[in-house]
Amino acid sequence: MQRSNRRNAPRLLSLPATLLGCCVLTAAALPALPARAQQATPSTDTEAPDADAPPAIVITAQRDQAETGFKADRSDTATRSGASLHDVPGSVTIITGKLIESQQQTNLQDVLRNVSGIQLTQTPMNAPTFQVRGFVSTGTTNGVADATAASTNVFGVERVEVLKGPQAILSGSNSLGGGVNVVVKKPQAESIRDLTLQYGSGGDKTGAGDLSGALTADKKLTYRVIGAKSRADHSDVGFDGRRDDYFMPALRWKDASTDIIVGLSYGKQHTPVPGATFARRDGVILPRPPNLLAAPTDGFDGEQKKAFYQLEQRLTSNLMLISRLQRTLDTLDLHVYSPGGLSYASGAARNNPRASMNFNGSRSVTDTRTTSGDHYLRASFETWGARHKLSVGFNHIDTGYGARSWEAPALVAYPYGGGSAVIPDATTAAVKPSSLQSYKQNQKGFFVQELASLGKWDLLLNARRTLYEQEPSFVNYLSANFVENVPRRKIYATTPGGGIVYKATSSISLYASYAEGFIPQTSARCGGGLVPPIETVNKEVGAKFDLLDSRLMLTTSAFTLAQSNQIRYQPLGACFDVRDSQKTRGLEVDVQGQLARGWDVIANYTWNTVRDVGDPNAVYPGVPRNKAALWTTYSFQGAALKGLGAGIGLTASSSAPGGYNTVYPFTLPGQAQIDANVNWHGGPWSVVAGVKNLADRVLYGSSGSSTYVPLLPGRQYMLTVKRSFQ
Repeated sequence: MQRSNRRNAPRLLSLPATLLGCCVLTAAALPALPARAQQATPSTDTEAPDADAPPAIVITAQRDQAETGFKADRSDTATRSGASLHDVPGSVTIITGKLIESQQQTNLQDVLRNVSGIQLTQTPMNAPTFQVRGFVSTGTTNGVADATAASTNVFGVERVEVLKGPQAILSGSNSLGGGVNVVVKKPQAESIRDLTLQYGSGGDKTGAGDLSGALTADKKLTYRVIGAKSRADHSDVGFDGRRDDYFMPALRWKDASTDIIVGLSYGKQHTPVPGATFARRDGVILPRPPNLLAAPTDGFDGEQKKAFYQLEQRLTSNLMLISRLQRTLDTLDLHVYSPGGLSYASGAARNNPRASMNFNGSRSVTDTRTTSGDHYLRASFETWGARHKLSVGFNHIDTGYGARSWEAPALVAYPYGGGSAVIPDATTAAVKPSSLQSYKQNQKGFFVQELASLGKWDLLLNARRTLYEQEPSFVNYLSANFVENVPRRKIYATTPGGGIVYKATSSISLYASYAEGFIPQTSARCGGGLVPPIETVNKEVGAKFDLLDSRLMLTTSAFTLAQSNQIRYQPLGACFDVRDSQKTRGLEVDVQGQLARGWDVIANYTWNTVRDVGDPNAVYPGVPRNKAALWTTYSFQGAALKGLGAGIGLTASSSAPGGYNTVYPFTLPGQAQIDANVNWHGGPWSVVAGVKNLADRVLYGSSGSSTYVPLLPGRQYMLTVKRSFQ
């Protein structure tokens, strides 16, 4: 999830089928009730009526399915209709909070490795970004645009939803390949009093608390408070360790017609510079340097303050209002010395670089203010035997952005020994102002979506009209004594989409879909005007299988995703024209759920190819042809070993190009990582002892350049102890 993206998408409440069935059976057994009392939102529950009171349905907030298992049946972003994933014409993967807890994950970057079609890219000058089907993904929290979604503390996450293919119909511009939505935990009537303590490699210590329950006797008003604090002594390569603070209080009112949540959240993190190495011109990747490539204190410091609400209001028996709004204040402080890569004397052999290396230091502080919302009416009705869900609404994102940056004197260091290898702290060394930037943009979208169901067929049609407006902005390049002023720009875009689902059986659905995405462009076009937006078109077919009495879900998909209107500079006219460029084709398989009592699993496989239709020599680094992941846990069912369990996982990928440079190419080798844990659950206690990268293998990330080849952590240990006070 790239910090510069601003996304919106809907979030719809859900309920496990068992709870919904409980509502239906109870309502059927009662005398006739007023129409409003008989209506319940999809996430409602019933309680037994008092013997001396008139029959009534009590609506209470319940713990979501994603907090209790590896499988969730509904997505908060895939459709504004509230349909089951089985009926959605597209590939959607949900990573549940229970899975995150099972894997002892400490950040959402590692969480997304459970999803097919996703690639992670790291650079020394930016936070990690994700690509979905070959394009940088968008980020949302609770269905509304949030560039800081990837920074959400894992203890506050109920689920992470990944939608494959462009999501412009849900969230407007910048959604070319897919979207990632983080759903935070909601208040509930069931009492939660959980305390979690963790200790891991590098002196990584975490304490987290989760409190929830009812504030009124009728359980309509509930609360939830989540807090977590993490401190690590050092990273796996010797930098200062990570820090992560999180606090989220929320209130919820839920009755037969209203479900509203209001909340605040605060997050503050320090992420150290990741380990890295370099590739020589002969294609050989060097071992990890023995000397640090930055000061121990350097890295990324982020702070997020958020206020939000989520409302589902039933207006009539067949008309509902859904409204969500979030205000985010975000500060990112990046301070680091960036390596210039290996250098060579004139005429030197490709395997004989200099021992010294240039490093450039800088610091940038970015302040971003975002207000984003999604508001719509959803009507349910029938015509000529067909059931309809019609959604009509308005979506908006307003972003203000200011940045300041400073330069530090360049220096020469020796990563592999010899000479001076001391690199100063970039925060104190970067004192020369280099640039100032002010930027503001907003987009407004009006949309309509129709889901029609007739027999075994579901038809989804949607359209969106978006106005993207860039306010007057500037960049002052202080070091070059040059100011670039950007005038006001208005860009309109219409994005259609749709899909069809055929329910071959009660457990098998076949689907086909079409979706478009776009990114506005403000460059001058040769011949006059502005270049058109970058556009993508996703065509997809797939099948979904609801297996083992709905305990296991299997999704398979085949897609083609093509990009057009990539800009190309024309020096003669000092202007731009456009061309078709990236085209991705792939197959994806995702499976998650329960194979048998006590045996949970999540697995995925990706096969894809990426090419530039106009440049046969272009390469796309860090994208392997084959990628797969598996995580499975088993809890012993016999009395002798009751409470004892184990988990094991494998993440593997084939080789991939390491950089864009075709003159001096290098290859990231095929690699695999094994993770494992043992766990015990007894009464209010649970204990998990886990190890990641069990074989302590050398594993590489992707950056796109030989000057910086990320190294993933070696073997790491983690012990988690959780106590529930009920």
